[in-house]
Amino acid sequence: MRRSGWLALAFGGLVGALVIVLLATVVTPPSNAARTDCVGLVISSSTEKGDLIAELAGRYNNTGRTFGDGRCAKVESFKKTSGATLDLIADGWNDVDQRQPEPQVWLPSSSLWLDLLRQRGKGGLIQDGTKTSLATSPMVMAMPEPMAKAMGWPDTSIGWGDVLAVNQNGGWASKAGANAQWGNFTLGKDNPRRSTSGLAATIATYFAATGGDYTKIGTTEAVRFVRGIEASVAYYSDDSVAFLKTLYDEDRKKPTPYISAMAMQEQMVYLYNRGVPTGDPAQLNGNPVPPVRPLVAVHPKEGTMLIDHPFLVTAKASPEQQEAAKDLYAFLLEPDQQKRFRELGFRDPGGNGSQELAEVVRTKDTRETPKIEVPTGDQIQKMLDGWEYTQRRGRILLVLDLSGSMKDPFDKNRKDKPYSDRRIDLLKPAIKKQLEYLHPEDEVGLWTFSDGYEEEMPIGKVKNVRGPMIDLVENLVPKGNTALYKTVAAANDKMRREFDPNVINAIVFLTDGENTGDGSKDDMLKAVDAERLDNSVRIFTMAYGAQADGRVLDEIAQKSKARSYQAVDPQSIDKMFVNVFSNF
Repeated sequence: MRRSGWLALAFGGLVGALVIVLLATVVTPPSNAARTDCVGLVISSSTEKGDLIAELAGRYNNTGRTFGDGRCAKVESFKKTSGATLDLIADGWNDVDQRQPEPQVWLPSSSLWLDLLRQRGKGGLIQDGTKTSLATSPMVMAMPEPMAKAMGWPDTSIGWGDVLAVNQNGGWASKAGANAQWGNFTLGKDNPRRSTSGLAATIATYFAATGGDYTKIGTTEAVRFVRGIEASVAYYSDDSVAFLKTLYDEDRKKPTPYISAMAMQEQMVYLYNRGVPTGDPAQLNGNPVPPVRPLVAVHPKEGTMLIDHPFLVTAKASPEQQEAAKDLYAFLLEPDQQKRFRELGFRDPGGNGSQELAEVVRTKDTRETPKIEVPTGDQIQKMLDGWEYTQRRGRILLVLDLSGSMKDPFDKNRKDKPYSDRRIDLLKPAIKKQLEYLHPEDEVGLWTFSDGYEEEMPIGKVKNVRGPMIDLVENLVPKGNTALYKTVAAANDKMRREFDPNVINAIVFLTDGENTGDGSKDDMLKAVDAERLDNSVRIFTMAYGAQADGRVLDEIAQKSKARSYQAVDPQSIDKMFVNVFSNF
């Protein structure tokens, strides 16, 4: 009896274990990543939510979801600025810069980019009826709290007209309670042709300038107002994260915020104040350190735009990919995924935010946001065309490496074309093309360096020096060593001595190697260290090829509060120049 009882118990346990295994098999379906028959679906997401979308795409792939008659989808997610993606979609998609595959799902920050695509006559590249929102976030002026208080916050509403008045009246010294050492009011703004934040800020300033009457975009009064706002811009980035990362790095080092305000989405203010300036959601799990000076999300009193984060399906998507995209969209709207959007500072698709969001971004209420009328695609294009003449002009010193290594193949480790072409020969047409793109009223000069440095062309108006400079570039002959440290310090000293507060003062520095000349790296970095954006020179560095000292170039750009870029193959040289000069 005892033996039979144990056998029965053992048998019962075995049956129970089998039932549990079977139930687990039913409840937990296999990951789509393990299947080989899934429909491939590529997403291109705007950068501020790119990491989140990648996380949710991985979550989708691991659910084992099916649609239709049991088909599955395998999603890949990439991130790129909305403006850059617009250009690639409109031009047939040839991403020589990051080599991202062509997407079937486009997740820009705003439907404004779809309006611009339609304005170009390319609206048919996106399927009708797919303009649906995943989340929202209002466009704000993000101000360091001490500066917001000096502007009257929280008792006084702040607008674009107030920003204009500060510099017209002599800078921060004109504001009671402000620190005169803050200098002029400096605005961080993205390039509106590439970034949603920059585009929305441009629209908002035109709205303020015209009182909401977009038929007055080209009037003298509107142009004067917008030009006054643009005059306070430090430089034009292609991604607000660049401003936030620098601001966060300087937060504990220096008593003065390096910038007065930044035009960006409220969601990015939330992450910054939580201690995550790069926007990477994974950092929220690692006890991030909040800044000493949090940002205040100021909703301009004239009105602001609600960024709608649409879900768009391209016309090239196959019927199977369209069905997969429909299932992915439904998945992203489910409570668990929507909760993740809220955890990262987004509002829901209707524009409603949480009380926690309001507290973190220092606003009284997130239920109602003063919204402005969204302009038509044609009106947006007129604003962008007008921006070409109202934007702050650049005074740029182009400094080119002319050392002997510029005669080497672009990549010494590859002998097959086009990598076997000489570096100098690949560089010349890229420089000449970019000189053609510069605005006639910008200023540009040219230095070269090898054993030492030499002024090839004094700084002058582009309309006057472009032709002679193109001829000079065509006849450049490499020779000698690489006096990198000495040249950077000398170029920075020249631009500081000739500093013009009415323009963007910048150096564009390109090298294919590392320092082989005199000078100390520490002394050079100390010389270029920018304390305030309104009286220092931005140095945008370009690592040309695999042998360039990218680490030092990154340090130079970081110290001067600028950005570094690189060209890893000949196909990305033009793109590198476009990215660099978009800052001006």
